[in-house]
Amino acid sequence: MDETVVSWAACFLADPALASHAHQSLATTEHHTGAGALRRLTEPGIRDTEAAVLLRHPDLLEPVAALHRSRLGERLNVEGAPTA
Repeated sequence: MDETVVSWAACFLADPALASHAHQSLATTEHHTGAGALRRLTEPGIRDTEAAVLLRHPDLLEPVAALHRSRLGERLNVEGAPTA
């Protein structure tokens, strides 16, 4: 798997609001089919949260998420996104 994809996934796991923004942005593209499947990422249920407690732990996510967070922010046009 590509390092950038893993970093962006970590960003989405760590920040549900960012994942929701990405989901909304996806709906405006030709790639929007099947976007409903992202609900578990944007609105995790109790089972999802409990099953991924370590996966979502900030100490584990942050080093990976930080690798490409600024580029993700630029692509999503997120205001206040850090620049590289």
